[in-house]
Amino acid sequence: MSEAIRVLHALAQVLSMMNLYSPGHPATKRSADNLWEALTALLAVEPNPIFLFLGTAPVYDGRALHELRDWMHSRRLAEAGVQRLEFDPSLTFEGLLLLLDRLMVRLTGGSVPADEPPIPGAAFGAVAVKGPEDEEEEQAHAAPADSAPAEFCVDLTDELEAMQFVANQAMAGRVARSEAEAVARILGGVLDEYSAPQAAYSADPERYLALHAVNTAMLAMAASTAAGVDDAGRHRIGVTALLHNIGMARIPAELGNLGSLTELERATVESHTIKGAELLLDSGNRGLELAATVAYEHHLRPDGSGYPLRRFRPATHWASRLVGSCAAFTALRAPRPFRPAWPAERALAHLDEGAGTLFDADAARLVSSVIRAG
Repeated sequence: MSEAIRVLHALAQVLSMMNLYSPGHPATKRSADNLWEALTALLAVEPNPIFLFLGTAPVYDGRALHELRDWMHSRRLAEAGVQRLEFDPSLTFEGLLLLLDRLMVRLTGGSVPADEPPIPGAAFGAVAVKGPEDEEEEQAHAAPADSAPAEFCVDLTDELEAMQFVANQAMAGRVARSEAEAVARILGGVLDEYSAPQAAYSADPERYLALHAVNTAMLAMAASTAAGVDDAGRHRIGVTALLHNIGMARIPAELGNLGSLTELERATVESHTIKGAELLLDSGNRGLELAATVAYEHHLRPDGSGYPLRRFRPATHWASRLVGSCAAFTALRAPRPFRPAWPAERALAHLDEGAGTLFDADAARLVSSVIRAG
């Protein structure tokens, strides 16, 4: 991700220089050279980088770059009709200079020729919005992806309703433990019949918490079985996973649906780990200590990053590491208001690549193997 951020910093610099100086000015040339160097480094690790500019933080690889939430050119590019900027290895330095000229024409309100030839290795324009009929046509003509893992979706309407009730109770400061226990028992029965099922994903943001809880729980239960955990332990993992994100019900719902957050909003969202742990511990329900631990720890990373911040860093619980890996995969597979759902293979690649840094290595590999085997 650092290469992508470096590219945007260099792009901002060269656009600023082009506003101030002539194309042949040493400062302009030097900034263009810096951008070329940054792009070359990015293309070495990502052959088809795509940036989105939607007026807030730039988006790269499906993630809003909150480090650049105040990047001034994001809104300027979006308003100029440059919502998408992508590159491939055929780009040359001369092509980059041509691209910069065309961007400046749009940013300064100049006249755009109707017959502009394409630039080898670079493309830009608006982000296309697809309707349901477009998606159906694409699916009808799509080639089968034999290498991608298949996900078997089951009808869990009643269980999702129960988890919605759990979320509603959490908003009121209560823990509906019996409902979570019942859902975990039902999911255990489903897993006895199918190896790694999922509930069908929905684009409705109001259903996200319930869907995320159920799909994370099923994946965590399947992984715990693969790790040799007995039925009682699997059930406990299931209840824990169902409640791992309960703190999100204690923060304003709209914040969970934003792709770009202010520093204060981000701190509020990240507080869901503490709010969830406190809710579970203060509920008076004995036996939810593991659920509270996982609610607190599931966003902590082995490389020392993540949240909440801690003065001391004891090892996280195995269940936290397992549920954290499962939750990351199921979150990426779900469509969100600020990004489309990731294909299963891409989400798995993220899990594999993050093993040992973003995710516990053993847990990530276990979850990945369960998904592929399923």
